[in-house]
Amino acid sequence: MPPQRTPLANINGNRGNRGSELSPYQRGLVVGARKSGKAPKEIEDEFKLSRGAVRRTLESIQLREDGKSKPRSGAPLKYTSRARRRMLLNLRTHPKMTYEQRRKDTGLTMGDDYIHDLAEAEGLRHWRAKKRPELTPKVAAERLLWCKCRAHWKTKQWRKYMWSDECSVERGKEGEIVWVWGMSEDKWKPSHVVTYKKGKGMRVMVSAAFWGEGERSDLLILERDFESKKHGYSANSYLTLLEDLVLPNYTDGLIFMQDNAPIHTARKVTAWFAEHGIRLTDWPPYSPDLNPIEHAWKRLKDTAARMFPDLWKSDGKSEEDRTAMEEALKEAWATIPVSFFESLVESMERRVQACIDANGWHTKY
Repeated sequence: MPPQRTPLANINGNRGNRGSELSPYQRGLVVGARKSGKAPKEIEDEFKLSRGAVRRTLESIQLREDGKSKPRSGAPLKYTSRARRRMLLNLRTHPKMTYEQRRKDTGLTMGDDYIHDLAEAEGLRHWRAKKRPELTPKVAAERLLWCKCRAHWKTKQWRKYMWSDECSVERGKEGEIVWVWGMSEDKWKPSHVVTYKKGKGMRVMVSAAFWGEGERSDLLILERDFESKKHGYSANSYLTLLEDLVLPNYTDGLIFMQDNAPIHTARKVTAWFAEHGIRLTDWPPYSPDLNPIEHAWKRLKDTAARMFPDLWKSDGKSEEDRTAMEEALKEAWATIPVSFFESLVESMERRVQACIDANGWHTKY
């Protein structure tokens, strides 16, 4: 089958469909038949060859040695091996540079595709940089020490932790990744694009905890403190939350985990935990990758978007709309299976080891 032309594109007169080459024996038969007086058309029919194969064979009699194919020169190399090594050194030394910055830094005029292919040939891959909290050597050392102290822990010990956190959920910005089938030219058709609304959507601050073998609290709403200076979330907001989050669920032997947010470490909050005899764990700064509940928030948002698509696309901003969103999130949280939370607890051994392997720096979690 001849090569297909892109619809409405110009026909390239140089484009051909190269089949398998003739063997030296076949070329010998063609040449011998021609020398015996047969016409090219007769040779085509006798040996079932194309007109082009016969014509090229006869035209190249003097150029081939013993009927063998002529060596092909291939595409000429545009850059010396020294230039390629210079670009590879730049790629390894400065992984975040843009293509334009690389050309300026090396003085080379390599195109984007050439640099990309050169890198891939050496095993280098290109991906979107991951976003993580900024770490300093001091913070990395704290993370490393925390993990080393627990490197020998098994899942049994991690089940004693009561994992908690807050999460801001914005309506319309979350949802599962949608895969689309179609032709390449369909990529930007409205029917093949997933849209989201511009601007800030309605936000709800939620909180929850899980522990043991998949036990979890209800999903709770963290309310703003309108008596505070900026009407934001304060230590008082957090204390009100703890009454419903911790007291109904905490049992002797559990260790409550919270990060180092200011509302968590306020003096009145620390006193509240001491008053109620609730054990706390120390926690290294900037360590969301060590808190497995972070993955539960992603699951919550995807589940809510799937269960309540109309609500998720709504742009209503009334109190009724906010209440509907809060109830939808609570319902979505309740549907997440116990096995999911069990898997998060079981991931702690791997998280700790990943942090140790990274010397306290960022991990994939």
